[in-house]
Parts: sequence; C-alpha cells; structure tokens
Amino acid sequence: MIIDRGVTSGTLLVASPTMTSDYFSRSVVLISEKTDRGHVGYVVNKKTIAEVNSAVQNHGLEWPWQDFMFEGGPVNRSAMIMLHSPEWASSNTMRVGSAVCSISSDKLMFEKMIQFDVPIHRMFLFGQSVWLPGQLEREIKHNKSWLTTPATSAILWDVEGEDQWTAAIDLCATNAMNHYFA
Repeated sequence: MIIDRGVTSGTLLVASPTMTSDYFSRSVVLISEKTDRGHVGYVVNKKTIAEVNSAVQNHGLEWPWQDFMFEGGPVNRSAMIMLHSPEWASSNTMRVGSAVCSISSDKLMFEKMIQFDVPIHRMFLFGQSVWLPGQLEREIKHNKSWLTTPATSAILWDVEGEDQWTAAIDLCATNAMNHYFA
C-alpha cells in the first residue's frame, strides 16, 4: 500500500523489495527538489570506498576527518554535495523538505569545516538521481518500484547501508498500517 503519491522535497523513495533495477535495488533516495522539469534526489545508503579527503586535496585543502563518499546517483557524477543536519549552513545551502536536513555545495563549506565549524551530521554524495516530469509517478503507481515516506532524522542519520534500507521499509510499513487503522 502506498500512502502518499505526492513526491516532494523531503520525501524518501524506498526501493520496493521487488525492484528489478540493478542500480536502485535496495536503495533509499532522498528527494531534494520537485520542479516542472521533474524530480532530483540522492541515494543515501550506498557508501563507497572513495574518501572525501581526495576530493578536498584537489582544492588545496587538508581534510582532518575520514569521511567516505556516498553514491548519490547515476547522473552528473562529477557533482559533489554534502547532505547535513539543518542547524548548519554555508553560502550555498538549501533546506530539504520540512528541514530534517539541508544540502550544501560550495568551497566555503570545506573551508568552514576545516576550521572545525561542522554540522552535527554529514554525508558527502557524488552524482544525482533524476526523473523527468511524470516518470517517478509512473514508477510508483504502475511499476510499484518505490515506496514513499517523509524523511526522518532516524533514517538519515542513525543507520546506514543495508540497515538503512531495512529501517526505511519498516517505516513505510508502519506508516501504511497507521494510515489503514486511522
């Protein structure tokens, strides 16, 4: 059962257990934007072995942490963004949904963080997931490829990887049951 087909900024797309796509199987995608050109989002549960310090060193900066990159999606793979908790901001920060998180993407974010001005939670992603107008709605309604639920701090920050997908599936099931019995 799908509770809400209105996919907007702050919605989590959770790959259904029957998803056949090799790329998106068992994925959790945070939708960051919905415009007249479609949806933009980021896969948040696929950690890579690539380290952030490699990318930051290209800008002549020294990175004091061991942060790993996450696979954000198959489009625009040279783009890197930081998904982070909403209490922190840089010069190019956009709130996502109901402010469970924000997205930043500028050199200043790295400079601030090197000075130990850091968000409570952070995740670096490269690439995007993009759907044309109507495409995501068709995938949800007709293909039953995605389950949807509002993003929560617990799903974004308390678990990762396969556990994140399982927790998101559980949240979708709980929301469906609560909606059914309401």
